[in-house]
Amino acid sequence: MKKLLILLILVLLPQPAFCGTDGKGGQPAAFRDLILGGRPAAMGGAFTAIAEGGAGYFYNPAGAAQSRKYHVSFAYRAMHLDRRLGYAAVGIPARENATLAVTWTYAGTSDLEARDEQGYIIPGEEFSHRENLISVIFAKQVIPQIILGGKAFYVQNNIGNISAYTVGVDMGGLVKLDVRKTFLGRTFPLLRAGFAVENLGANYRWTTTEFWQGFGRERGTTVTEKFPINYRLGTALSFPNKYLVAADVEVNSVSMLK
Repeated sequence: MKKLLILLILVLLPQPAFCGTDGKGGQPAAFRDLILGGRPAAMGGAFTAIAEGGAGYFYNPAGAAQSRKYHVSFAYRAMHLDRRLGYAAVGIPARENATLAVTWTYAGTSDLEARDEQGYIIPGEEFSHRENLISVIFAKQVIPQIILGGKAFYVQNNIGNISAYTVGVDMGGLVKLDVRKTFLGRTFPLLRAGFAVENLGANYRWTTTEFWQGFGRERGTTVTEKFPINYRLGTALSFPNKYLVAADVEVNSVSMLK
């Protein structure tokens, strides 16, 4: 019979044991805070008010309606510590200036050391961690200046042979204004603003009872991890086809309580 993984001890510890210094690193679905896409990465993640292309779907669901053509994009990153991150997105134009999109995001790592209850490495025993998020997005241009969008998602987290899943909702909006007749017009004729609210209603529910029963032990517990609600606001000033200045502000429900 296999010895117990140190992972299970971590799952049963109080949530602050997972927290990073910014209050986000140890929260559920922290991989959603990683930058996806080459252009957003080059802009430091300030993409909420732009949200163009397939990568834009992950920063603001309203961005999907900016394209009136079929769109497919994907990317994959291999990072340090054997971590992997990838995504795929498909956009399908609909009637009346609306767009339907489907996305998939993957994050994971493998070859993690297994340890017993005393913290000693178990030779030959390794496990992996992976998270998959699948979403459906609907966005519509309400009037020429305003786009609204929503995302319904399903996300599953697998750690070793224990898993948890949940569903949730994101919302977003975009505003585009022609400001050529204002004092900004000569330098920045186009003003954009965007907002996004993420992880509404999402919670992981971890249950370890069946795992412990496999070791002949009458123990186990159920732990609920509530996803932090992310609030993001962005603005962008641009001269089309010449230059673009953008900035984002982001907070979440955990950092707001500190």
